[in-house]
Amino acid sequence: MLIRKNAVIVFQGDSVTDAGRTRPENSGLGDGYPAMCAGALRAMFPDYDLTIYNRGIGGNRVEHLVERWQKDTIDLRPNLVSLLIGINNVWHPYENPEVPYDIVAFEENLVRIVEQTVHRGAKLVMLEPFAFHHGVFPEEWRERLWEVNQVVRRIALRYADAFIPLDGIFYREAISREHAVSPQALTADGVHPTFEGHRLIAREWLDAVLR
Repeated sequence: MLIRKNAVIVFQGDSVTDAGRTRPENSGLGDGYPAMCAGALRAMFPDYDLTIYNRGIGGNRVEHLVERWQKDTIDLRPNLVSLLIGINNVWHPYENPEVPYDIVAFEENLVRIVEQTVHRGAKLVMLEPFAFHHGVFPEEWRERLWEVNQVVRRIALRYADAFIPLDGIFYREAISREHAVSPQALTADGVHPTFEGHRLIAREWLDAVLR
């Protein structure tokens, strides 16, 4: 189990993690999977005195995390860091020609923040980005998402204490014969989770850190 007493837990990433955390009614955790995970952990371990931060920022790519990693992650002295990043490194170059798609730089930047984290003794949970082919994410972008996820998996294999293959998990959920749900029920626009999508991420995250 990756949770211990008096732990500091930091959720990092883009809008999927952000989930409206800066809105006054959300108390800094948002209304997505970080808040769901925090609520579950505090209910299961009421005497652990956990400190939980959500530092996801909508629109971030991995290079943005490099710029703010010290202040928004390392300086919080985390015992556990949860990291979900990469979808904007695929999406933004298609939307804005001034943003390069550079898979080599993506890997270098991801290794940089991951090494900063684990070298300071924090446990690391890595989640791969995911997307369905409706709304904002056309099917022809899939090749680049596959490349990004190969990098995430390779780095997770080397550094992470837990890895959550969300892209595969979302597709598995959508085609499961037992409880199939439509892709639209999990992500309203193909990228940003609905309540059910966030609940799926939270379920997988808790399973990964509590096993």
